Formats: sequence, structure tokens, C-alpha cells
Amino acid sequence: MKALYQKIRTLNGKNYGLYKSLADKPWDFGDFALEFLHVQGDPYAPASRVVIKANLSMLGYTGEWGGSFERRLALSDFLHRKLSRLVKEKYPDKDAAIVFDMAGPEMLVRNSLWIDNGELRACLQVRLPGEGRKIQAEVAAEILTMVLPDLVSAGLYYSKSDEAALQEHFRVLAERKEILAQLETRGLCAFVPDGAVLPRASGLSELPLEGAVPFTAPEQMAVTLDVCGREIRGMGIPKGITVITGGAFHGKSTLLQALTRAVYPHIPGDGREGIVIDESALRVGVEDGRSVRGTDLSQFVRDLPGGVSTKNFNTLSASGSTSEAANLLEAMEAGSRAFLIDEDSSAVNFLIRDVRVRKLLGDDREPLIPLTDRIREISAQGYSFILVAGACGDYLDLADNIVIMANYKAECAKSSQPGTCSGEAAVSSARPFVGYMQPLQKSVRPTSAVERQVKVKLSGDTLLQIGFLVSDTSRLNTLVDKQQRLGAGFVLLNLLQNAASNSESSDASNAGDSVAATIQKLHEKIQNVGFRNLPQGMSREMSLPRVVDIACVAFRLREGSR
Repeated sequence: MKALYQKIRTLNGKNYGLYKSLADKPWDFGDFALEFLHVQGDPYAPASRVVIKANLSMLGYTGEWGGSFERRLALSDFLHRKLSRLVKEKYPDKDAAIVFDMAGPEMLVRNSLWIDNGELRACLQVRLPGEGRKIQAEVAAEILTMVLPDLVSAGLYYSKSDEAALQEHFRVLAERKEILAQLETRGLCAFVPDGAVLPRASGLSELPLEGAVPFTAPEQMAVTLDVCGREIRGMGIPKGITVITGGAFHGKSTLLQALTRAVYPHIPGDGREGIVIDESALRVGVEDGRSVRGTDLSQFVRDLPGGVSTKNFNTLSASGSTSEAANLLEAMEAGSRAFLIDEDSSAVNFLIRDVRVRKLLGDDREPLIPLTDRIREISAQGYSFILVAGACGDYLDLADNIVIMANYKAECAKSSQPGTCSGEAAVSSARPFVGYMQPLQKSVRPTSAVERQVKVKLSGDTLLQIGFLVSDTSRLNTLVDKQQRLGAGFVLLNLLQNAASNSESSDASNAGDSVAATIQKLHEKIQNVGFRNLPQGMSREMSLPRVVDIACVAFRLREGSR
């Protein structure tokens, strides 16, 4: 710390660009080191980025916290929230001298704070002060050698007063892992525990609704799980076809939304932390105007007028029913085994076909094949469906299980024995990553002559850009924030660049890997060591989505306007 202080003092009043000399080496603070990843070019440029590195033992933590994935995720997430809160309390204003990533209720692998090989890395933004183009050394020294160490000391070191809360963080993850294993052995695709709080405070909030009716499992679907030494009762949703029905405003979509978000673990106190679902589950709905490239839609769309085949379907602007069919089939290709569908966000002619219209037109004049005609066949292959249907009564006859939501309470109208639909999910025909991405490779390049690297950025909150490629992620409900969208973008950029390099070097060892299999290999590495080994992996705040989500982003890639 003293060396950094002295270095900064020598820069007082000098040209702002000399701040870059701070990145020449790591700076020793005793228990931890500080390293500059990026130094801003002027006071008004995007903030500098620094990383704090410390061995867990130096911070007072025992070796077990650097062991299993669940332990590392629990500690990383807990410390992330603590440090984030302290930074926000110290610098509440928009133009803060120090900025640290804010997290939602999900526990995710984040590059802003992660633990691997017994080492903690925390990445923060620091706005280096300047007056015009001159360095303000006194203020900079205070920020970097006084305020920042104090935040690290209060936010990252072990404190006995945090022990109970930290163990609760770990308990949620340990129980989730055990419940996921029991879902498989019991033939279930989801579990909602008694006492879960499903509603949120508002449509713009992730906080639980105060005074909400806690969930109670209907007796016919109740299961009791022995989890980590305690019994947990709740509603077990068997694999197969489950319909959630009921009147308007009685909690159907609220239950579905809670199940959708349950693909990720949630923090203690969120109300949804005990809800568990097949981790590959995906929300499927209509997506008017999305691009579709090379997808086989023949399961749901017969040949089009003029004999146009739908086995290799391409469009820059799909219709409602076509987009939903593509979403479902691509989700299967990406590895999803469970699908969540709400009739309110679906195309009617994808879900059902009116008997009178069917009789009038027949099949020869209607290329669309509704889900009602295919759902039993797909379910028999090992896939599960959870549908909200308040008006589409056709699904009541097709359902294995029917849950009625009445006054926010679940009732069971029909139930099957768990395990009756527990076969292995059939693998949908999967396109190789290299071949699928090859037509897009020419667009993976810097968007201006002055850029040295291909940039990944968001236009608005959901339009992801990778060089000249774009992917509209607005309807991917399981991408929960901007950080996850950027994480998906940087993973795909790395894979696209590697695919191009391997193609040029005639390395065909992985050329046949599917889109999902290619993503899975890199995903496993990041889940272990974080983003630090990914090119540009520490350049922005990002978190790790699931393989299925990244694959769905890839399927939506197209060339953007130039």
C-alpha cells in the first residue's frame, strides 16, 4: 500500500495519461493485492477497473469454503452482496468514485466476485480523479489507499457475526442440490415447498409481497422429501404434462413465473429459495418478428404453399405461431427437457385448432400443426410441459396433472403417479456449431477501424451485439439481467473466434460438436474458474447463464444493419 501511495504522489499535477503507469504491476496491500485491469484515458471516460486478489486463508476463511462448487458459490454470492451494500452506502450518488456490481435475488457465477483455487477475486470500477487533464494525486491516493482498503476490510474479511447468515446461504444451495437429485429418482420435474412466497411486491420488483398467501401443496400432489437431515413437504410436479388453470388474477401465472425463475438458486428470504425445477427448463412463448435460421419446423409446420419445405426454415421475421414452434424446437435442440408455457403469451394457432375450422379447412389447406396434436408424442419421449391454460380447455383432456389456483391456493383436479412419464428425453437433431455459425463468421469483426477487438455490447437492455451480429434476447425470460446477456455474448464471441481459428488451421477435432455441446465445454470451465481465462472476460460486469440460454441466444444471431 505504501508503494502505491508514493507512486500516486509522484504523479500530482502531471498529465492524466500517466495514470496508466499504475497498471505496470500489482500493488501489495499485505493480505491482498490490487491490480489495474484497465485505466481510463481521461476523467470523463468509462471508469478504470481494478481487481482485488486474496487467498481465502488471509481473509480468515477455512479451506472448506474453497472446495465444492456450492461452497464457493455461497461465499462468493454472500460477500458480493455485502461488499456491494457497503460501496453503495459509501458512494450513493450516480457519479461515485467506486462502483461495484449490484446483484438480483439469483445466486450466479459473477466475474465481479468469484472464488477458485482458494483465491478470491473482486473486480470494481474506480473513477480516477482529475482536474482537466491533470492528475489529482491527493484525492486518488485517498480513494485507492484509504477508502478501498477499508471497504475490503469491512466487506471481504471473515466476521463471526456473519457466520449464521453465510451458513444459511450455503444451506439453500446444499438443499437445492439434494432436491434436484431426488426429483430425478422420484420422477418429478419440479417441487414447490409449503411456505414459499410466490408473488412479488410489484411487476417492477423482485422483493416478496408482504402479506402474501404462503403456498401450500394440495394433498393429492404433496410429497415429503428428506433433505440434508430435515423433512420438507411441498407440491411435487410429476414429469409429463401438467396444466395450471383457474380464474383470472388467482395466481396461475404467478406460479408459472416462480417456476420459471427457479432454474436458478435464490437467496434466503426471497420466498422462492426452496422452489426447484429441472435446471434445463425453459419458458416458451410467441416471439413475433424473430429471425429463424436453418431450423427444422416440420414437426409443427407442414410444407408451405408452392411446396416450400420447412425442414430447413429461414426467415428474418417469423410470424407468431412459427416463432413459437421454432422456440420450442430450438429449446429441445439446446438440451431443455421441460417447457413452461402461458397461453397469454402464446400464439393461439400454435396451441390449439378449433374443431370447426379444422373441419372446414382440413389438413391439406392448413400447414400449421397445433401443439395439442404433438404434445403427447413429445411427452412420451421424456419431455415435460407445465402450461397455464385458463381458456384453452383442450389441454385438460391431455394433461397428466391439473392444478387449480383459487384465491392464490393450489388445488388438485387430477394427478398421476410420479414416474409414469420419466423416460429419457429424446435428443432432437442437433446442428454442429462450426457449420451453423460459419455463414456468420464474416460479421465477427470490429465495427470501426479504430477498434482493436470485437466488441460485445447491449443496445437498450436486451439487443445483444457481437461485432456486426445481433441477437434479440427480449423474450428469453431466463436471462434475468444485463450481466447475463453480456455473459452469453462474451461466451459466444470466444466460441465464434475459436471456431474460425480452428477452421483456418484445419483442426477438425471438435468440428462435429453440436451448438449445445460446444457451449457446454466452455461453460464447465467458467463454472469452475470464473471468467478470468476468457478473453475480455473481466472487461465488463457479467454473469454466467445456463447452456440452454446461451444456445438460444446463438440461434437468434443474425447480421445487423451497418
